[in-house]
Amino acid sequence: MVHILLLILKAIGILILVLLGLVLAVVCLVLFVPVCYEAGGSWKDKPAGKGKISWLFGAVSLSAGYDGDESGLTAGVRLFGQKLWEMGEEKETPKAPWPLDEETLRGTDAERKEPKDRKKPEEKETALWEENQQPRPEPEDKRHTEHKKKDVFGRIKVFLEKLKFSFQSFCDKLKNMQNIAEEKKAWLEDEENQASLKLLWKQTGRFLRHVCPRGGKGSVTFGFEEPYLTGQALSAAALIYPFFEGNLEICPVFDETVFEAEGSFKGRIRAGYLLWLGLGVLRDGHTRRMLFGFLKGSAV
Repeated sequence: MVHILLLILKAIGILILVLLGLVLAVVCLVLFVPVCYEAGGSWKDKPAGKGKISWLFGAVSLSAGYDGDESGLTAGVRLFGQKLWEMGEEKETPKAPWPLDEETLRGTDAERKEPKDRKKPEEKETALWEENQQPRPEPEDKRHTEHKKKDVFGRIKVFLEKLKFSFQSFCDKLKNMQNIAEEKKAWLEDEENQASLKLLWKQTGRFLRHVCPRGGKGSVTFGFEEPYLTGQALSAAALIYPFFEGNLEICPVFDETVFEAEGSFKGRIRAGYLLWLGLGVLRDGHTRRMLFGFLKGSAV
C-alpha cells in the first residue's frame, strides 16, 4: 500500500516538474527570443511598400503590403508556415443579374414612359381648391420689431456684464498660472526630483536605442526646374545626412522636377530588455511614487 502511494506521489511530482519546465520554457521564449521587424518601400509615381513582423525565428509572422493601387492592399498571418488568414490576393467576380421576364420588362417600359407626376383632372381640382382655401401669409407685426429695438439695450448690458466676468476670470487664471510656475520651479530644484528625471532620461535613451532599426539602406532622388531651389533642399538635407551616413544616398537633379525614393530597414525588440528597463525605473522608490502620483492625477 505504501509502495503504491509512493509511486503515485512520484508520478504527480514528475508531472508538476514537467509543467513547471514548460512554463519556464515559455517565459524564456517570450523574454529572450526577439520580435523581429522589417519594412521597405518606394515612391516612383505611386507609393508602394511592405512590412513583416515575426517571432520565434519566423514561426509566427504577420505581413502586409501595398503596391500603389486601392485593390493592391495585402495582409496575412502565418503559423509555422501555414496560412491562418490572408487578405487581398483573391478578388471576387461580380455576379451576373438574373434575366427578367418579358412581362416584367413590359411593365418597366410602361412605367418609364408614363410620367410619375401625372394627375387626374379630379385631383387637380382638389389641389387648386386646397391652395385657394389656405390663408395668405400675414405681414410682420410692427410691435414685434419695436420690442426688438428696445431689447437691444438689455442685450448690450448683459454682454458688458459677461465681458467683466470673463476679464476677472482671466486675471484669476493668470494668478493661478504664476503660482503653478513657482511650484514647478521649486519641484525642479529638489535634488530627489532631479535624480528621478535623470534616471527616466537615461532609461528612455536606452529604450529608443533598443527599439530603433539596427540596419537599413535607402536612396532619395529629387530635383526642381530651378537649380536654386534644388540647392536649398540639398543644404537642408545636409543637416540630417550625418545621422544616416553610409545608409542613405542622396542624388540631386538640377534640370528637372523629379522625386523618387526607396529604402528598407529592420530591427528587433526583446521583451526581457524592456522589462529590465522598467524594473530599473520602479526599483527607485522616489521615482516609483512620482510616476504613480502622475498617473493618478492624469486619471482624475
